[in-house]
Amino acid sequence: MGKNNKQDHAVEFDNKDRVSDKENCIEIDDETLFIVTQTFKALSEPTRVKILHLLAQKEHSVNEIAERLSLLQTTVSHQLRFLKNLRLVKYRREGTTLFYSADDDHVMNMLQQTMHHARHH
Repeated sequence: MGKNNKQDHAVEFDNKDRVSDKENCIEIDDETLFIVTQTFKALSEPTRVKILHLLAQKEHSVNEIAERLSLLQTTVSHQLRFLKNLRLVKYRREGTTLFYSADDDHVMNMLQQTMHHARHH
């Protein structure tokens, strides 16, 4: 098998990836599209990525997050509210303190894989 066979194989593979049969195409519904775009929006903001990365390690209170990331508490609270609405983080209450942790393993895995990719790219 020579070099030309590899190129032919690549073309053949590319053609297999193109689905012309409408029955094999899965349409994306509006709700799924919204959730996907909002998730990527969440991951496109550096402060939210920092918060998610921190919460992937262990749960933290709002004050702990603010201290660790050198952010204002109001900034952290605002970003956590955005992440909570997307169900990317959850919280538990202990007295008057809220402790936040990661709530979506799929997104956290995607974030970790993307970070791994960025470090080894």
